[in-house]
This record gives sequence, structure tokens and C-alpha cells, in this order.
Amino acid sequence: MKVDDYKLLVTLEDVKTLRKAADILYISQPAVSQRLKSIENFFGINIFIRTKKQLITTNEGALVIEHARKMLKEERLLLDKISSKIGEVNGSISIGVSSLIGQTILPQVLGEYTNLYPNVDIQLQIGSSEHIKQYQNDFHIMVVRGNEVMNVQNDLLLNEQHYFIYPKNRKQDLHLLPMIEFQAEPIYLKQIEEWYSDYLQKEYHALIKVDQIATCKELLLNGVGVTVLPELVIGDIDTNRFEIKKLNVMRKPLTRSTYICYEHNVLQLPQIKSFIEVLKNYINKLEIGKK
Repeated sequence: MKVDDYKLLVTLEDVKTLRKAADILYISQPAVSQRLKSIENFFGINIFIRTKKQLITTNEGALVIEHARKMLKEERLLLDKISSKIGEVNGSISIGVSSLIGQTILPQVLGEYTNLYPNVDIQLQIGSSEHIKQYQNDFHIMVVRGNEVMNVQNDLLLNEQHYFIYPKNRKQDLHLLPMIEFQAEPIYLKQIEEWYSDYLQKEYHALIKVDQIATCKELLLNGVGVTVLPELVIGDIDTNRFEIKKLNVMRKPLTRSTYICYEHNVLQLPQIKSFIEVLKNYINKLEIGKK
């Protein structure tokens, strides 16, 4: 088996169709079909069941694809080791970061990191935590919010408290203002819903739903409605205009965790270890979670 064969299997598993895999790998669809057939002959099994809509992975195929993912990780680790010169921090680093961290903390961290280690090639993707987790095999390091990532090292970076924020001049008619909700995991939103219903004695209903916390904040600042925001983004909100009330659920502050996630073996790469150190040092200087 060649590395390209492993890439083919993983790509097919991720996109579920021959056509999409051919587009991603820049080869023809017949070539994809022929290579897949050769791989299946090599193992003596059907890795996928072909249907009109998509490929369905067989139980035996899942084992082969799991092996393929491991081999690709080992290949990348080997190449990174070779490219790293002894005593120098260089090579490449791939990072997947949640949108909120990408908009707030990451610019300062990357600024410091690139000043210290200008020879490192940085590959960065910013998106929702769920999206980053879905493509975890693409990254050396992930920084995600909410739940931990399975089967990797998870180091806690932040435990942010959350606050209900509304215009002070609308306190008497809070029940009339629309709730603005940002995308997050269901259990977290359920906690906000319970607090809101108890505090305002009104059934929770988010009339405005957005995918970014930054959008949520801008709508609040422009008088569109009320919302709940994490501690990380409220530092510049004018307390003369807005009331900022800490959320407590079951007599405990509502918090949401941020983790840096990675496989332990990547710490062998100096560029990875150095980035983690820079990020953690920056986080330790923040006052988030210490109020």
C-alpha cells in the first residue's frame, strides 16, 4: 500500500462519493474507481458499498480506513521530524481553532509566535468547534470550546463565565426585547434557556439566531435585543449603557470550557511544543475565569 492509497481511502470516507474524491485529489473519477478496486482486491474485502447517492463503509472497511488514518499521521510526523533541523524551531504546524478564539486570542498569540519562530510554516483553519473536531485528523493542534475531543490529549485553557446583557434604559420592558442566540452545543443552550425562563418568568424563544458570537455582540451593541455572552468578549462593553448580569445555574456560575487538543506524540516536534507553550503563557496572563 502506498501513501496515496491511504489518502484515497480517507478522502472517500470523508466525502462519501467518487466524484468529490476525484475533485479533491485532482484525478479522474474512473482512476479513483480503479484504484479503489485494486485496494479492495489487495485486502480481499469490500471497503465500501456503492449506492446511487453515496458510499457506505463496511465494517471491514472501517478497520482499513482506521489503519489508513494512522499511517497518514505517522507519515506526516516523520516528514515534520525530517524537516526540523536540530536545535532550530522550523517545519510546519497545522492548527484548527474555534471562531471565538480565532477572533480574540489567536491574533496576539500568532503575532508573538511568529516573532519568536519566523521559520515555521503555519497552516490555519478557523471555524465552529464542531467543524474543527470533525476534521481533527487535519490538524496537529486544535483549540475548541465545549466538550473535549475524544482519544487525544485535552488541556484546559479557559473556564469562562457567562453574562446576560441588556440596555439599562430598557430594564422595565426586557420581556419585549428579542433574545439573540449564537450557535453552540444543545446542553449549553438548554442551561441558558432554563435561566432565562426563571429570571424573566417568560418562556424562552430566541427570535434571532446567528452562527458567530461576534455577530451576536454587534447586534446587542446596536440595540437589536438582549443576549448572553462569554467573559472573553465583554471587556469593552460600556457599563453605562448596558447591564451585565452573571448567569448562575443551580447556584453555580454558567461556564464554558476551552481546550487545546493534540496527540501526545506531536510534542516531539519543537514547533508544536513551542506553540503550545506560547499559547498557555498568553492565557495565564489573562484575567478570564479569575473573577
